Amino acid sequence: MKSDKRSNTIFAVGGGKGGVGKSIFSVALGTLLADAGHSVILADLDLGAANIHACLGILKKTATIADFIQKKAASLEDILIDTSRSNLKLISGADFMPGMANPAYWMKLKIMRHIRSLPADIVILDLGAGVHFNTLDFFGVADRGIVVTSPEPGAVMNAYGFIKGALFRKLQSIFRKHSEINSLVESESIKSEGENRLTLEQFAEEVKRIDPELYPLINEVEQSFNPALVVNRVPAGQSHILVKNLIALCTDKLGIKMEHIGNLPDMREISDYLLNITGFIDAKAGKLYRSSVKSIINRLNVPVTKERPGTKPDTEFSDEDVERIIKVMEQFDDSIFSGTNREAWKLRMYFNPSDVVDFLISRGISHKTLGTE
Repeated sequence: MKSDKRSNTIFAVGGGKGGVGKSIFSVALGTLLADAGHSVILADLDLGAANIHACLGILKKTATIADFIQKKAASLEDILIDTSRSNLKLISGADFMPGMANPAYWMKLKIMRHIRSLPADIVILDLGAGVHFNTLDFFGVADRGIVVTSPEPGAVMNAYGFIKGALFRKLQSIFRKHSEINSLVESESIKSEGENRLTLEQFAEEVKRIDPELYPLINEVEQSFNPALVVNRVPAGQSHILVKNLIALCTDKLGIKMEHIGNLPDMREISDYLLNITGFIDAKAGKLYRSSVKSIINRLNVPVTKERPGTKPDTEFSDEDVERIIKVMEQFDDSIFSGTNREAWKLRMYFNPSDVVDFLISRGISHKTLGTE
């Protein structure tokens, strides 16, 4: 564990369908945040089909995330690429290598840990289409997930499938060590759309029945899983009934609230700037698109930095760190957990370890495993 008081803000841009404009939006979002004075890193995690470098006009060979995966680079910071925009850097995914689209679980955890410690105010993860586990896991590590779709039936239903997959993947990550609750999550996740499925509220009631002391963890899921919706290629002055249906579906079927934070205009002119999206943002032709992204940024309420004195970023804890701390927690006297629940804190270690360490320190615990000795 590395001691570090600074933690960046991570936005993940995803969606269920390819070709809906995720990458162009990611570049535009990063560009305008950088223009506003934030230090920004764009991380292309569409592993196997990366294209952010091309959108930025970077066509020459550069360092890529493949160098990190192959251990040619010690950290993601070592492969940062300068762009033509001040305050904006890139982690390229350009070089494809066998297995890169589906990295081993330990490598995925390593990537997520390094993302959290990158030297920037904001990191934007541009994710691949579909509901592959690695995509859902990268979406789940973000402080705020942004789902991009277009007002077409197939794209909207794929967006719903992506949101559902991300929610259940998050629940699995929390309750993976609790056999009965994990079995419930798995059985719910594989149900077809025609079958009755538990909403998050109903799932919470089941958790309360199975293990009441773990019930508060569901509140944390509700607070942390709050995806935002951006709809691309919307004709001027129009809203679409499919978008309203998607929001209603998420509420009725999943029990989550999705915030629609804005639309992007349908602009054919953008096709002339596919190798220079930052140029499109500056051009007269991009004025309407630029204005739309600025409005979306305002709805995101972007912070400059996050300071957590005395703690470490969540993803600075390796799997080995987590397991060691859990073993130590089992040895503590019951009085340490007075008014709370030991098992709930142990499960929390798998998805929010820094909060657990803060709690233990607040209870007067000093131990080398916590980094306090």
